[in-house]
Amino acid sequence: MPYDLPQEPTTFGTARLRGRCALITGASGGIAGATARRFAREGASLALSDIDPAVAQEVASEIRKQGGTATFIEADVTDAGSVERMMKVASDSMGGLDVLVTCAGGYTAYARFEDIDERDWDRMIALNLKSVYLCCRAVLPYMRRRGFGRIINLGSLAGRSSSAGTSPAHYGAAKVAVSMLTQYVAKDVAAFGITANTVAPGTTATDRVEKLLTPEKRKTFIQATPVGCLAQPDDIVGVITFLASDESRYITGATIDVNGGRLMVL
Repeated sequence: MPYDLPQEPTTFGTARLRGRCALITGASGGIAGATARRFAREGASLALSDIDPAVAQEVASEIRKQGGTATFIEADVTDAGSVERMMKVASDSMGGLDVLVTCAGGYTAYARFEDIDERDWDRMIALNLKSVYLCCRAVLPYMRRRGFGRIINLGSLAGRSSSAGTSPAHYGAAKVAVSMLTQYVAKDVAAFGITANTVAPGTTATDRVEKLLTPEKRKTFIQATPVGCLAQPDDIVGVITFLASDESRYITGATIDVNGGRLMVL
């Protein structure tokens, strides 16, 4: 890497998110796990949600061992009933909900448009778009009651331009829709002290992505990135943390690109 990541603080409960209650979905993923660890260091109480308990439970346990507050909630974010239960359990366990970060999503294989069958299309849209709709809709009553809220939805470089990468069409279509959905949410809830923004990462070296990258794709992506390397999860987390904090109170309805310069738009 051409630069060093900043050293992270090691103490809990001392910084920007002190007293805030945050729910992170897709918590077994690399960006979600890194976000959870940073939020804990910034003083937030956490509820971590995933359909697969294995890794997310480990992250919650790690945070608790280091003095933070974290609980795991098993949930299917493509199912409305499961999402409603997740919100209630999260709010009851922490005493409220202030921050939502929707990290659930992704894809498992590259595919040409004409090779995408209908079932895979529906599954991808449900995982990457319907889940965001359900989570945003379900969290708003909790945030309105507190007169405060920070919604951060994970978009993607794939949802910003089809020329910037080789992600499959259904994933890119879902992610561009996430940015538009977030704008509608932001407009509707601004009067209640709630902001909603999208973070659009470039190719990030999570475990899931590493399994998909061929040496040729890695080389191509790095060559197309002015910074000269793939993102690490912590490169994305700083922006998410900022958007969760009081410092971002005048930013809403935005999509923030975190892609090392691979895509630059006005």
